Amino acid sequence: MKYRNIVFDLGGVLVGLDGPRCIKAFNELGCQRVSEYVERHLTADLFLDIEVGRITTADFCQEVRNLTCCMASDESIVAAWNTLLTTISRERRKRLLALRQAGHRVFLLSNTNDMHWVYTRERLFPMDGKTTADFFDRVFLSYEMQLAKPDKRIFLRMMEEGGMLPAETLFIDDNSDNVETACSLGIHTFLNTHIDDWLHADHLFE
Repeated sequence: MKYRNIVFDLGGVLVGLDGPRCIKAFNELGCQRVSEYVERHLTADLFLDIEVGRITTADFCQEVRNLTCCMASDESIVAAWNTLLTTISRERRKRLLALRQAGHRVFLLSNTNDMHWVYTRERLFPMDGKTTADFFDRVFLSYEMQLAKPDKRIFLRMMEEGGMLPAETLFIDDNSDNVETACSLGIHTFLNTHIDDWLHADHLFE
């Protein structure tokens, strides 16, 4: 076995992302300024605060209203934000299960927020009675850890808490900055340019 530990990113690796659909949903709520954040892939201020757990979902929704002067409900704002997420294909989920069955330890390391994670955990992962606990040995989420990639501290903490050695670990992510940080720590990496690239890279999992 080449790698004992395989660490997956979430968005763009396991879960499809649909920026235009999310932008449309926010525009329909009258939240055009938030749409600009999504369109320009901004991670400062509002989105960073929710990703590292500095604010709650209620705080996030109120900040959206403050920024845009819209009157949308919390539920409408959360629903619009979750339209960014599309699906986790059955093939991807089956591969995660197969990797664990083959003896790999499978982890998730994601920059995400509680809204996206609850939606993903409850709506996208379940399959044939399987839950996230069946797909991963452990899940590491930025909003719970109050750290975000590419900060090297989130990788160091993950490795410590997950009992991982860099030489035995493969990290799969679609962000080159995150991959670069992992490389600098001695972790093996795979830059996932298109969502299913990893799925067809059988040499990674030999």
